[in-house]
Amino acid sequence: MNILKALLKQLLGTKYDRAAKSLIACLIAFPAIRTAEIKIAISPSVLFLTATAFSAGIMWQALNSSGNADRMVGLFMLPFKNRRMALSIVLAFTGYTLITKTFLVLTLFFAVHEWSAVQITVSLFCACNGCFTAAAWYTTTKKKKRLPIVFLWCAALLLSIFFVQDIVFFALIVLASLCLSVLRLLTEDAYGFYRPASAKQLIRHTRGTGSIFLYLLRYLITNKNYLLNTAGLCLIAAFLPLLLGQFEGLYVMPPGFAILCLNTPICILLSCDPDLEQAVRVLPGQAGRFCSRYCVFIFLINMAVSSVYLVSWQVQHGGTGGMEITAALLISLQSAVLSVLLEWCHPIRGWKIESDLWHHPRKYIVPLIMLLTAVFIGMWPESIWILLCIVLAECFSLLLITRRI
Repeated sequence: MNILKALLKQLLGTKYDRAAKSLIACLIAFPAIRTAEIKIAISPSVLFLTATAFSAGIMWQALNSSGNADRMVGLFMLPFKNRRMALSIVLAFTGYTLITKTFLVLTLFFAVHEWSAVQITVSLFCACNGCFTAAAWYTTTKKKKRLPIVFLWCAALLLSIFFVQDIVFFALIVLASLCLSVLRLLTEDAYGFYRPASAKQLIRHTRGTGSIFLYLLRYLITNKNYLLNTAGLCLIAAFLPLLLGQFEGLYVMPPGFAILCLNTPICILLSCDPDLEQAVRVLPGQAGRFCSRYCVFIFLINMAVSSVYLVSWQVQHGGTGGMEITAALLISLQSAVLSVLLEWCHPIRGWKIESDLWHHPRKYIVPLIMLLTAVFIGMWPESIWILLCIVLAECFSLLLITRRI
């Protein structure tokens, strides 16, 4: 219990204030949506899949966060019993995932559709099962011989969500999966959760080279979640023309570029590494040097994803020309400039693990601005030249802000 309490206080605050804020937000959101009488038809399988997949994804991000390295180093220096340590870690991160993330999403589902008590209970079991399955999978990644079993396990769970119609039988499957996850964790060495060297420790090794691009690339490579997020955006870019191409008679290609700028991890590098931010702000001449290269770095990644979108649109619909390429360049550049300005002027403070950064409400500011800009371009294509002037002004503003330090 001491280990569990220590972890929960680190994740939820010393007085569990983050848990209280999340629960209060749920209590406010549910009656507000009910009062607005917003109704959406949702299949139970969608509810169960969301509860399982969303919880598993957040749990995986939380366990794989590079910010856990220092926490785990101090924790494993204390005497402990293997099973108690493993269960304490899993229960602490499960509580963090469910209370601060999953409950908010489930509240929206419960508010916009009428669910039975059985369906609500099963969805909560699905959320717990997703967390424990992700934890069991996390400890298995170092043992490649067991990976096929884990993949079959997850595939069977996903198939049961869509093809098992009897909710009681499905609930038994979820409980069986949850029990298997608990048994798997009880037999697992607690050091499966231990990360002796974080990505930041590897990054600090490259700071002395003086190459900011090398630092940024190394950071991207050593954080697998960042690569997965970018790869996921590339996959979305390949299939997005199928969705947007259905709106005949409308110029909907620019909004696709704005949607693909939602690459949160690469836009929070200063917030997630306070040591780097301190070095950049303190050392003379480093602000402009870092921010300019950071802006180019984000622009190149945005443009790489947009290029996939351009190629996919050309293959499926054709008609990609100079105007579309210019729009992709300007939207990618403007997104990069705004992201760097926001990160430099208003970095995120007071976070516990990197998952807090990736799901911070600030992540939607730049994509929302870009979406409005893209819609404006779609309605009046000639306004792209106005956007060019705005981007040049923003680049000049970024230069002034960073040079002033």
